[in-house]
Amino acid sequence: MRTTVLHGCDLVDGTGSDLRHGVDIVVQGATIREIVPTRPAETYGTVDEIVEAAGALALPGLINNHTHGTAYGPLFPSGHEGLPPGQVVANLDRHLLEGTTTVLCVDGFVTAEAVARTDEDHPVTVRLASCNTPACLRAATIADGGGLTDENRAFTARRAVGAGAVALGEIGAGHTLGGGGASYMYIPAEVARRTGVTIAPRQADALKISVLGRHISASSFDRDTVEEALVAAGLAGKLSVEEIRDIVSDIVLPAFDIALQGLGEAAEYAHRAGVPVLVHNAAASMTQVAAIARTGVRLIAGHSNHSSFELREALEHAERLKELGAIVDVSTLDTFGARRLTTGPELLYAMFAAGLVDTISTDYAGGHHDPILLAIDRATKAGVVRLPAAVAMATANVADAIPGVAPRRGRVTPGAVADLVLTDPAELPRVHTVIIGGEIVVRGGRRATV
Repeated sequence: MRTTVLHGCDLVDGTGSDLRHGVDIVVQGATIREIVPTRPAETYGTVDEIVEAAGALALPGLINNHTHGTAYGPLFPSGHEGLPPGQVVANLDRHLLEGTTTVLCVDGFVTAEAVARTDEDHPVTVRLASCNTPACLRAATIADGGGLTDENRAFTARRAVGAGAVALGEIGAGHTLGGGGASYMYIPAEVARRTGVTIAPRQADALKISVLGRHISASSFDRDTVEEALVAAGLAGKLSVEEIRDIVSDIVLPAFDIALQGLGEAAEYAHRAGVPVLVHNAAASMTQVAAIARTGVRLIAGHSNHSSFELREALEHAERLKELGAIVDVSTLDTFGARRLTTGPELLYAMFAAGLVDTISTDYAGGHHDPILLAIDRATKAGVVRLPAAVAMATANVADAIPGVAPRRGRVTPGAVADLVLTDPAELPRVHTVIIGGEIVVRGGRRATV
C-alpha cells in the first residue's frame, strides 16, 4: 500500500477549527492515516514519497455542489444540447486545477448510463442530481429541450435516485425561470436572428428586466425603461418597444409558471426519496423557495447571492430561509472575473459578514465561473469571513448537506479519504498540488502524468 507524506505544511482541516502550523499529513493508500507535528523527513524511513510542503497551506479537496457541464448529457435544466465530450473534460480539468476534487453536476436530465459512468473518465469525483419530474420536464421542453432524448424524458427522478443520483436539482434554473440563462443564451440569440446585432448578456438582462422586472411579471413592463434599454443595446430603430416586449415575453413566460410549479413538485419527490433538493433561488422564485423551506425537506437554496436580488432583499430572504432550516448556498458566478452578468462582490461579502452562508459553489456563469478559492481569498482579505469557516463552507459543510455527494471527504482527519489540496496561503487560488483518493493528480499546478 502506497504511503505519501505531506511534510511541514500548515493546515486548515475543514472542520472550522483554527489553522494548524507545521504538520505532517501521512496518507496510506486512499486514506489519511495520521496528522502529526512535523518531524525530520528521515524519521519516516521507507515511504513511497515525501512531498516537501513547507510554506504551503493544506486544505481538504473542495466539494462543489453546483456545477454545469461536468457530466455527459443535456446541458442545464432546460435540456439544452449537451457539450462535446472534450469540453466536459476541459471543464473538469478546470475545476481540478482550482482545487475541486468532487463536483455535483446539476444539469438534471440524466440517464442510468450517465449515472454509472461518471467516475470512470476523470480523477475528479462526479456526482449527479436529477430534475426529471413532470413539471420540470414540461418547462424544459417549452424553454428549449434541444438535447433531450427519449431516454432522458423517460428516466424519472425516482429512477435516477435509485441509480445513484444524490439529490434533486437544479430545480428551476435561470433557463426556465427567466434568470441568467435567458440573458446570456436565449434573448441574445433571438435578437441576433431578428436583427443581426450581437448584444452582450448584461444588455439582454437589462432588456429582460425592463420588460418583466426582477420578479418576472408582465405587469412590470415599463415603456420608458424599455426604450432606454434598446438604446443602450444599440437596437434603437432595429426593434420597436413592442417587438422586444414580445421577444422577451415569448422566451421567458411560457415556461415560467410551470417551472415555479416544478419547485414544489420536486421538493415532494426529494422528501419521499430521502435526498436533498437544490433549487434556483432568485428574486423571481424567492416566494416559492421560502414556501418549500417550510415543508421540512432538506433544501439547498442555490446561489442565494443571485444578481437579481437587491441587497437588503437577499439578506432578509436568506435569514428567513435559515430560520426555516434551509441551507443557504452562495455561488462565485463571475463576480471577480468576466462579470458578464454579476455586478461585483458586495452582496457576496454582505452575506458572509452577516453569517448567512452555509455552502459555497461556483455555478456556471455561461462558462465564466470564478474559482471558489478566489472568492475565499478575496472575502478573507476583505475581513468578512474567517478562513477556517470559509473553507468549511466549501468542504465539510457540503458533505454534511448532501450526504451522498462525498462520503468520508471534506475534512482532513485520520480515517478520511485523502482528498487534499496544497496551495499558496498568500494567494489561495494558486493551487500547486491536488491529491484525490491518495493519488497525486496535480503537481506544480498541472495535471500529473500517470
